[in-house]
Amino acid sequence: MRVKRWIYRIILGKQKQSMSLQDEEHVSDKTMFEQHNAANKVNVEVPNQTLYAKDTVSADQPEDQVNMEVANETEYQQDTTAIQPKATVIANNRSLDVYSDDNDKSEPTSQIVPAPSTEDVLNAFHGFLFPQIAPIRMSTFIILTALTAIPTAGYIIAFTKMGFGKQTFYFLANNFSNLIYPIGGGLTGFAFLLYLFDVHHWSSECGVTLRNICYTILASGMFLVVLFLAGDYPYAPIVLFILLMPFYLAGIRFVFYRHKSTRMFIHWSSGPLFSLSVITTIVWVTWTLVDEKNEWNLGIALSEAAESGCVANFEDYPNCESYYYEGQACFHFDEDLNTLNFNDCEDGEVCRMVYADCYNTFILWVGPFLASLGTLFLSFFASFMRDDGTPDQEASKFVRVWMFLLFAMWVTASLAGAGAGVFTTLASLVLACFAAAAIFIFKAFNMEERKEKTQRVMEKLSEKYGAWSDVFRGLLIVTCTPVFLLYLVVSFLVQRVRVMTFKCYTKPPNTTESLRNITGEYWLTIEGRRIIRVFQSWDTTKVFTYAVYWGLAFMIMNVIVSQYTLVFLSWLIEWTSGLNLGVVTIILVGVGMTMFLLPPVPGVPIYLTLGIVIIPVGREIMGIFWSICYAMGVSLALKLLACTLQQKMIGGLLSNSVGVRQFVGVNSNIIRAMKLVLREPGLGIPKVSILIGGPDWPTSVLCGIMGLRLLPVLVGTLPIVFLILPTLLTGSFTYMADVRDELTGEHEFPWAGTMATVFAALTGLVQFGSMVVAAFYLERVIDEKKDELDLIPIDEEVKLADERDEALRQAYSELSQWEILPSWARFLLCVSLSCMIVTCYMVQLFASYCFRDFQLTDSIETALDGDWKNLTKPLGIAANILLLTSVVLLQIFVSWVNHIARKKCSAQGAIAPEGGETTYDSHRNVGDEDS
Repeated sequence: MRVKRWIYRIILGKQKQSMSLQDEEHVSDKTMFEQHNAANKVNVEVPNQTLYAKDTVSADQPEDQVNMEVANETEYQQDTTAIQPKATVIANNRSLDVYSDDNDKSEPTSQIVPAPSTEDVLNAFHGFLFPQIAPIRMSTFIILTALTAIPTAGYIIAFTKMGFGKQTFYFLANNFSNLIYPIGGGLTGFAFLLYLFDVHHWSSECGVTLRNICYTILASGMFLVVLFLAGDYPYAPIVLFILLMPFYLAGIRFVFYRHKSTRMFIHWSSGPLFSLSVITTIVWVTWTLVDEKNEWNLGIALSEAAESGCVANFEDYPNCESYYYEGQACFHFDEDLNTLNFNDCEDGEVCRMVYADCYNTFILWVGPFLASLGTLFLSFFASFMRDDGTPDQEASKFVRVWMFLLFAMWVTASLAGAGAGVFTTLASLVLACFAAAAIFIFKAFNMEERKEKTQRVMEKLSEKYGAWSDVFRGLLIVTCTPVFLLYLVVSFLVQRVRVMTFKCYTKPPNTTESLRNITGEYWLTIEGRRIIRVFQSWDTTKVFTYAVYWGLAFMIMNVIVSQYTLVFLSWLIEWTSGLNLGVVTIILVGVGMTMFLLPPVPGVPIYLTLGIVIIPVGREIMGIFWSICYAMGVSLALKLLACTLQQKMIGGLLSNSVGVRQFVGVNSNIIRAMKLVLREPGLGIPKVSILIGGPDWPTSVLCGIMGLRLLPVLVGTLPIVFLILPTLLTGSFTYMADVRDELTGEHEFPWAGTMATVFAALTGLVQFGSMVVAAFYLERVIDEKKDELDLIPIDEEVKLADERDEALRQAYSELSQWEILPSWARFLLCVSLSCMIVTCYMVQLFASYCFRDFQLTDSIETALDGDWKNLTKPLGIAANILLLTSVVLLQIFVSWVNHIARKKCSAQGAIAPEGGETTYDSHRNVGDEDS
């Protein structure tokens, strides 16, 4: 519940900051105005003057000077002092300022622009799906397209089924797989030596030459390692292709277009890359449809697995090895029937699993489409390199579309039986594309520009999320402390090398004026001391506390939920399997109602549990489909019953409780805006969005405090089914994914795991979307009905309680400063943090040594020898002890600081002493005496 409220505050805060920035921003460039209007297709007619914003080319520019290439590099310098707002255009619920060149100082006027036409909608849709291609000559476009097609064609010929991919993979897997680790280890050691000797600082003529040679050796070795990985990791070639494409484009510019700036040339390449992506997809689809042997199915995949370098798993399936050919599977592909022949196998269904971990055949088949996705990403990113404006919004749109395409591809592949390794392949493709984008940025901007843009990004992040900086720093501490300690050791070694003198070696600076107060000048490098300086500027106590909380959240999700909750649900399924469906329903309703009445518990885990438990009980009686329908009805009834109890019993009967009203936050802007929306008659979209997307417990209790009628509130809550259904299906498919056939031991629903992931993502999307919609309407109420909000009286009793809590928080912050804490308190906090970091790393890196493997459908009696405590291995017990130690030490520290903070506040009269009455300073304005 608190997480929801935090998200609302973040969303509303971001929108308010965005609005304030828009109000304060004054555009002084007429070209920017014209381009902005061109993007929105707005034509504005002003008295005595008509401004047309359809072109980025100046109206005064002669037509014979309009050249598509030159237009991209022309910079317009205009007198910004003469541009004044002339009119305000309202389009698509937004206000746009219209500027003219005269010195008219009159107030802006408002003009309503008609609703967007069909052409406007199509243009917006076009801009959403297609990159803004740079206008260049047709001859240049054709030449660049042909040149960029060379590496794509090379990849398709060498590493896909359209070419000689099977032969390539087989050759690499059988001849070079044993060289990967020796070469990789040697390159790692060589790279470490280069870093140790500060090769990036070598600036002498001899040093630069030697550095280039070392970089060439390192790059060549990395190329070979990635290439040799293709046999065991078939996604390695596509990663290599994506990473090399920016360097290939840089080479084209250096050879053919050296007179063009790098940034301009990258922008030029957007069109050729996009065309190449489309052509590649068309060719691949055509090739697939021409011959049925070019299609992908499980039979073809299994028949070609050995040819593509895959090794059959005969250890787990010894009866699936061919009797006639050693090392080969018992089945073969019948070309006449285009199917697999299992006549020589004892059990064909079981023998299909000998290549379960092989996904070489799928990557070989889908390789051209992966290359198409990669070039599509690069084409969009290249279009963002243009000089006009900031493409942040367009980039965010494209990233969402691109990630959706990847997700859809993974779902399709998984349902088709190629799920093994596909997620890893797509994740590697994403990382490679973003790495290639980073290379683009590195090539397009010089060092000063990169520093400036990085600083600008950091400033924007600080403006938006500055209040959450300590929270993010805590996450950094709990995840990266071991890495930081290792870095300090390396920093010490580098500093020892810097003391020496070598030929061709250039020493970097040893210190700076800003680091004169940071100790360790002779022990750590200047880079290491800079990190220490940044760390010393943090609020250490607060950051360490948040770090422990982050670790605790990780352990709850990774241990308590993933391990112990799984055992509990398995026990619940096994225990309820012998009970009547009605009895199981009553038990689940009772447990669910108890959880609903607890303020921090949302509804999602309750619906998830119902989906997991009801299906195995009702499956034998009514089947899976009707069991899901039954669970849906129970979930909806449970939600409505919980809303009734929360509204009438808590909100209605306890409306005079200051603690309840304070917990709801009746004086906050969000809750006051909720009051305005909820008291409106009828069931409009704003009211329904708040009933669905608002925090569960506070929203229902607020309805009771306001004395709203119950029936309209319950009717407005009915659309919650759109959240319940995907959550329920997530639980149902999670159970079904572990159900195995009693005779063969195979998964009865092999597709259920994929569908569980799909509906889990849909659940998150619906949940977050409902919260965003509710936050949107609340923000609109806060902005448009500020006068009505001010008329809502402040709850003085809650205000006094909030002041007491704020005084206590302020005292806690002052007394917990690291510099004034006693040594024993610092020690407690440091030990607590250390225990949390160690336990998190233990369960993450050594999970198999901490816990026994246990599935949802396993029996405690058979899998854990009848004792649920056997789930935890000795290393897991040690991790749990460290977790408990960390939590106890943090609680001791927090309790001690709270105790002295309360004593300080009591002495100052800010809060009541324990067991006494509340007192306030005489100068404090506490409102009416009756409050």
